[in-house]
Amino acid sequence: MLKYVDSIKELLALYAVMLAAGAGAYAVFEHKPFLDALWWACVTATTVGYGDMYPATAGGRIAAAVLMHVTLLFILPLLIGNICSRCITDHNEFSHAEQEELKAALRRLEERLGAAERA
Repeated sequence: MLKYVDSIKELLALYAVMLAAGAGAYAVFEHKPFLDALWWACVTATTVGYGDMYPATAGGRIAAAVLMHVTLLFILPLLIGNICSRCITDHNEFSHAEQEELKAALRRLEERLGAAERA
């Protein structure tokens, strides 16, 4: 699934879905209001962990483990890498016009070599 997520919008949407799913699971297992659970999910996903809320049930702990692992090992690295790759510019990269010029020069050289071999 993640190999098809390649834009910042898609990664942010996936992150929001994970936060909502984690918050929903936490709210159900820990019997908390959804907005409090959403706060917990945001704090947990980024490993800030203020300690004001934490899971006490097995289901809540599983939800926390999944949320932390998926966001920290998959979503956030992909998001950060995507953003960084957009900031990096290869100043030595050939433009399209330069590539076409090189191809034409190679064709001329091949023609000359072919003519020299035939002569």
